Amino acid sequence: MSAPEPQRHRRSSRLRQFLQTYKFEIAWLLIIGLGIFLVFERLNIRTSLIAWLRRLAGAMQHNAGDLGGVLDAFLARTTLSDAIGFVLILGALGAIVLRVRWRLLHNPALALLRCPKCNGNMHRVHRHNVDHIISFYVPVRRYRCTNDQCRWTGLRVGTGHGSSRTPARGRS
Repeated sequence: MSAPEPQRHRRSSRLRQFLQTYKFEIAWLLIIGLGIFLVFERLNIRTSLIAWLRRLAGAMQHNAGDLGGVLDAFLARTTLSDAIGFVLILGALGAIVLRVRWRLLHNPALALLRCPKCNGNMHRVHRHNVDHIISFYVPVRRYRCTNDQCRWTGLRVGTGHGSSRTPARGRS
């Protein structure tokens, strides 16, 4: 009879742990939601978004040569709540992008230079073209497992100097 209680406790502790871990991201998602509400405050968000995109596309097509005129017309129709909404959305998106980068850089599982499948040694191999693009956001290196049965290949975060380095700790 006491079996349902521990499972319920486990579920609530998982939810609590999730909320504790991702409270920063959840707060910024709520700010994005507030920004969207302020932009489309008539509570017809879907209809307003479609109408706004149609007007924007029509204005851009009509005034393709006069980008300044389109921008002036857009700013003339923008209310204070719209401007605050856009600032909130852009600021929150920027904060989330920076937080995701921070999480990737400080995730010990992504920095450990041991094979995630067999826990074997790995050695560095040449990166793919897309790996170079990813490195603009987060520095990554490509590694391959030295175990002949495994041969796992993947990315690791960091500079890639040395095969037994431990994940870098953030400074407070």
